[in-house]
Amino acid sequence: MKNLLLAFTVITAINANGQGFILGAKAGLTNTQIIGADYKSFQIPTSSNGFLIGGFARVSLIGFYVQPEISFRNLNFTVNSSGTTSAASSSTMLNYIDIPVMFGKKILNVINVSAGPNFQFLVNKDLTASDIKTLEKGNYNDFVLGVQLGAGAEIWKLCFDIRYDFSINSIGNVATIVNNVNNTQNIDFSSRASMLQFTVGYKFIDL
Repeated sequence: MKNLLLAFTVITAINANGQGFILGAKAGLTNTQIIGADYKSFQIPTSSNGFLIGGFARVSLIGFYVQPEISFRNLNFTVNSSGTTSAASSSTMLNYIDIPVMFGKKILNVINVSAGPNFQFLVNKDLTASDIKTLEKGNYNDFVLGVQLGAGAEIWKLCFDIRYDFSINSIGNVATIVNNVNNTQNIDFSSRASMLQFTVGYKFIDL
């Protein structure tokens, strides 16, 4: 009984001060462009599709809010080489743990707009090359800093969001051309220079 009374008191105090707390889960799809700083004889896809799944919390105060999140995200793409001694390709699958911290505002209690940093940690990579004599496997950064801009709508317990994400630093060397022992050439790409996220969330707790 004392615990119920304490919980009621806390909830009443939060509502009285125009504050709120939300805890939920989300999942969705991503579409990413791998923009290269130096293409040369490499061919990369115009875009790559992936998915993400995770959770979020939100603390609100008079219409503004802070929303930290954590999600698992994958990124798949293939790099093809056409200008080396023999054609080759390198398939890459990268798995990240993303931790965005969004700062936003609700409009008419339905629409929201937000922006914030996205801290991306590489947790797994799966690289395969058809001809490693010509196209070697790449090296990837363990940490990438990104920035997200988004907008969404909230209906009942559902949250629909679309975000644009771009990175500050690159993911590393996607591939290396090896013509001979004394002639290698690293090709650097910038990661997530243009990524769209489409997610649907569900609010388990909404105070």
